[in-house]
Amino acid sequence: MGVSLYEFKDPKEALKALEKRQKELVKELEELIKKRERGEISEEEFYAQKTRLEREYVEVMDRLTQLRFIVGGGL
Repeated sequence: MGVSLYEFKDPKEALKALEKRQKELVKELEELIKKRERGEISEEEFYAQKTRLEREYVEVMDRLTQLRFIVGGGL
């Protein structure tokens, strides 16, 4: 994953970094789709990269949910 939570002492800093990475992943996926539409990459390569991006996105969203809970003080 692009962001390691061990780099941060403050959960709010980690939250900002994860939110930034989430936006980057969305942009990467959009660019990947454009490359496929222009015929710059094969379908096989497209799906391999798409799967990688989706997996990282799910990890980032999971960590974002956890950190938002922590930063928000829980229940």
